[in-house]
Amino acid sequence: MNFKTRKRLLKLLCCFIPSHKIRKRVHGSFDRYFYFKAKKSALLAPQIRTIVIGSSHARVGFYETPEDINFGIDSQDLYYSHQLYMKSLLMFPNLKRVVLFYSDFSDGNEEERSKMIEETVKYMQYFGIPPKNPVFYADQQIDLCPNFAPYEVKTPDFNDPYPFPFPAHDPSPESVKIRVEKHLKGAFRGSNQTMFVERIIRSVLEEGLDLTIVVAPVRADYLSFVPVDAKPFEKLEKLLTKYDGKIRYLNCWRDPDFTDADFTDCDHLNRDGAQKLTAKIRQPWDA
Repeated sequence: MNFKTRKRLLKLLCCFIPSHKIRKRVHGSFDRYFYFKAKKSALLAPQIRTIVIGSSHARVGFYETPEDINFGIDSQDLYYSHQLYMKSLLMFPNLKRVVLFYSDFSDGNEEERSKMIEETVKYMQYFGIPPKNPVFYADQQIDLCPNFAPYEVKTPDFNDPYPFPFPAHDPSPESVKIRVEKHLKGAFRGSNQTMFVERIIRSVLEEGLDLTIVVAPVRADYLSFVPVDAKPFEKLEKLLTKYDGKIRYLNCWRDPDFTDADFTDCDHLNRDGAQKLTAKIRQPWDA
């Protein structure tokens, strides 16, 4: 049986047995994170009041309600955060609030220059967000229009406030040190991705939206490897001085309210930690 015949047969089987493995072989790589967020955007658009954008610290740092949508994705850089925000202006007619998680590596993080480049294609597939540097994809022969499977048989549970917890693991001290060094290397790379934060700020002020910029907490063992003179949030804080208190800034990086019990690893919150951080974020909204 040749390749074309096998592929036709598998497609036929998909009509009757829509298993994940078969769909993956025929259509490509299904991504449940992107699918969940795209599906919630489409089905619950009129009731969405708050969007959350950022990297994995956003993904595991916010406890959702049906009126919130958390677009946090592992390694999401500020370009894609900005693009998701711009898409949200079109998708959600009743949008009121934006929560941007800013990580210690954010200023230098560019997904398209990293091993995560293939993951960025999903922003195009699920949300129609174009790449920042198309030439990078051409150089690596990455198809910008792959046949990802943007569907699933099961209907997601949008009432789950914490649908994607981070896998629990306890990295060794050496692993924590390596992670800190890697993050700080990104922070001081000098590519000035914080410019996308300013674009978001200017837009929310024009649109009359509320913006909260959050720095998530990290565990004590993570902080122990951060040099005393390191200032990974210096560019962000300098930028915020230009806007004279118009933007809320919640820096919990060294917040003593968070203990080791709030983390699933050295720099990612668990469900209890996310509830605690979300309460701090929501405090002025509920006042």
